[in-house]
Amino acid sequence: MDPSLAQAISQETGQQQPFSLELLQSVTYLHVSYARNLEHLSACRNLEILQLIGCDPVDLSQLGKLPMLATLVVQFSNLKNLAGVEHFPSLRRLIAGMNRIQDLSPLLSGPKLRRLDVRGNPLSENSYRILAPQVQEKGARVSVSEELDWKMTLELQRHGLPYCFYKAHDGTRLCRPGLALTDMPDLSHPIVAREELANLLDQNPDEVPKLFDRMDLMPTTLGP
Repeated sequence: MDPSLAQAISQETGQQQPFSLELLQSVTYLHVSYARNLEHLSACRNLEILQLIGCDPVDLSQLGKLPMLATLVVQFSNLKNLAGVEHFPSLRRLIAGMNRIQDLSPLLSGPKLRRLDVRGNPLSENSYRILAPQVQEKGARVSVSEELDWKMTLELQRHGLPYCFYKAHDGTRLCRPGLALTDMPDLSHPIVAREELANLLDQNPDEVPKLFDRMDLMPTTLGP
């Protein structure tokens, strides 16, 4: 079992490995950070709330059937595809900001969401302009990035920079979702103005990764 997943289960249950199947099936809430393998989550069939922060990879189709899952939070992770969301028939809240999601089409035939947050993702033009409104028409309150922020994330991807650009309470920030470029992708997000970033991409895109080394750009508070 992935050490980060095992740690999350131990924190929730007060037990150490090896975990019995009965124990795993008793877990209803988990907060998992920086896991690289989530395959054993399928044994936690009674999960109601699952938070995955900075995990990589995240493949919903490999999490197994979680019939009781009502809230799924996946942030700052390497979630690329929403296929498999149909395995969570009770899902009502999907908070998936700052990932690498492009296609929202699995949500049209998936569970009936009440809340969807996909800010800071490189959504395709079709997903941003057509599919997101369709999910909202099904009854969900949908949050996507403002158009200029969304386009900036796409521009970063076009330059081969797998970053997300998103608006936080203290300005616009950059993050590196997943574990390929940092061990703690939910931390150290430089505050960068859109105009400054656009100029860097236009004139010297090789300088953009160095923004993550600029301590003067680091926020003084946590969270988006």
